[in-house]
Amino acid sequence: MKTYGQFCSIAKALEVIGERWTPLIIRELICGSSRFNEIHRGVPRISPALLTKRLNDLVNADVITRNKATGGYELTPAGWELKPVVESLGVWGQRWVRGQIGEQDFDPEILMWDMRRRIDLSVFPGQQTCVCFEFTDVPDKQSLFWLLGSSSGLELCITDPKFEVDLYVTTDVRTLTLVWNGDLRLAKKISDGAIDLHGPKHLQTAFQSWLQLGLFAGVSAART
Repeated sequence: MKTYGQFCSIAKALEVIGERWTPLIIRELICGSSRFNEIHRGVPRISPALLTKRLNDLVNADVITRNKATGGYELTPAGWELKPVVESLGVWGQRWVRGQIGEQDFDPEILMWDMRRRIDLSVFPGQQTCVCFEFTDVPDKQSLFWLLGSSSGLELCITDPKFEVDLYVTTDVRTLTLVWNGDLRLAKKISDGAIDLHGPKHLQTAFQSWLQLGLFAGVSAART
């Protein structure tokens, strides 16, 4: 672990949580990921070896602990105390740097992994429902994702689950990301065809109610 050579509490805290990728790993744990593969899906551009090192560093710092029964990782009281810190970073980023999204930031897998955490299961169809998302601006092998679930649970599939699709959602990554981020209105993008829904009318109508936006979508951009 690199040190700043300062006794300042901010410096000492950053020695633990300021390493590249570490705040995003903590974000994943706060959002409910626990297994190694789940955490990696939320931070896919970190190598498995580096993710292992970062997790071990957090264990050694008593920010997370390993559940021996499940093999997963859990936040300790010290880790949970970082929740408002991480949320404040998200609010700050949404307010002050939300417009600085480059083409390299539009990633369908990260978008879908984040979206599946914000599906309102209380209004999602009670019976098993399969929703297929097709992104028109990425290579074919990366263009399809399936949400499979009911009011009791939800699973994101990156390979065809072989269930009959109840609702098709066709769009491009940029459009859905900007909707998710609160920069574009979902209803307008559906009405102008940028997000095309194909399936029973009741599922098309319900789509807007069970698809909640990103956690920080309601944060207004700063006026500079």
